[in-house]
Amino acid sequence: MTNNNAITVLIAEDNDVSREMMAGILQTKGYKIIHATDGDSAIQKIKEHKVDVALVDINMAPTGGFEFVKYLVVKNIKIPVAVVTGMDTSDILMEANALGVLQVIHKPIKPERLIQSVQRMARSVGLNYDPLGVESRESAFSHEQLMKRAIEIAEKNVNTNRGGPYGAVLANESGKILGEGANGIKSRIDPMAHAEVMAIRQAAERLGATSLDECIMYCSSQPTQIGQALIESVGIKKVYYGLSNEDVSAIRGKAITSKPVLEQLCKDEALEMFKAAKRPDAE
Repeated sequence: MTNNNAITVLIAEDNDVSREMMAGILQTKGYKIIHATDGDSAIQKIKEHKVDVALVDINMAPTGGFEFVKYLVVKNIKIPVAVVTGMDTSDILMEANALGVLQVIHKPIKPERLIQSVQRMARSVGLNYDPLGVESRESAFSHEQLMKRAIEIAEKNVNTNRGGPYGAVLANESGKILGEGANGIKSRIDPMAHAEVMAIRQAAERLGATSLDECIMYCSSQPTQIGQALIESVGIKKVYYGLSNEDVSAIRGKAITSKPVLEQLCKDEALEMFKAAKRPDAE
């Protein structure tokens, strides 16, 4: 018996195994699936069917996921989209944000993550129907377990030659993990890829929010200056860490640091610009 109230999800992926895997996960929750193999076939599918949510891989041939999203923008078609990618770069996040993409899902795809993303996108357009009336459940961990997880991430990061011995975990007050991150400054060629930053990015994307004031951060080492600034910016009020800056310095030797020279210039012009802004208090 078919469920006429089921939410319809378009999955555009040129890898048959990956596409069938995602379809199988969502079908167990009662979602109706429409298959596409590239951006062009995805465009054709939305012309032929009513689609509630779309999952599109970025690197499809001959046309990828962003081409599909650009078509939606040009035609003013309001379908919530998540792009799927095996790459983890800030460029992808920036382009996705510019095109209004609601979610970026990184491979390998975790079933719970996939289901939560589809549910969140459906709710964004007023579709609150839960196909099977089942809420996904996640494990809750103690402070010690979460800290050990951050240390494990740091250790794995070194063993796989992806970066330094720095890992971070972000969890809610109940101990459910919302985001994880490892230092990737050198491997990603990204000076912002501190462990804390990566964990916060993942959690913010997952929650669809930039305020994380009900979250707790766990770091293998005391947060960096960049990490500390972002932690304060998103409102995280509690941070646990394994090693202090002094502990790290004692092991590595005194770090060479330099501070920029700060000097105020063109204050009047900047002040006029700030006053003229429609919402100068909106950060």
